Amino acid sequence: MVIIMVSHGWQVHSDQRVRIYQEEDGNLAIFLDLREFGDPAPLLIDLSEQSVSIVSTPHLVEKIEVKLTKEIVITWSDEPFQLSATEGIYEDTE
Repeated sequence: MVIIMVSHGWQVHSDQRVRIYQEEDGNLAIFLDLREFGDPAPLLIDLSEQSVSIVSTPHLVEKIEVKLTKEIVITWSDEPFQLSATEGIYEDTE
């Protein structure tokens, strides 16, 4: 479990490695750290001293828990680790 301190005394707990970008006012962009697939859509969170607002949740997030102890626990889907590009999805009909 990765634990990262962010603004306003909040902690982000993630079951996968992440990169977090933070603005001065507490807005977070959290990216799952996947090198082979580029940057997937970020999880966007607005933080204040007393609240958490989930602005955007990418499909790679399975669950987000917000605890009264100022902890945000993110569980990521196993899906990105089971992707393969071995079959084409386009067929030429001509």
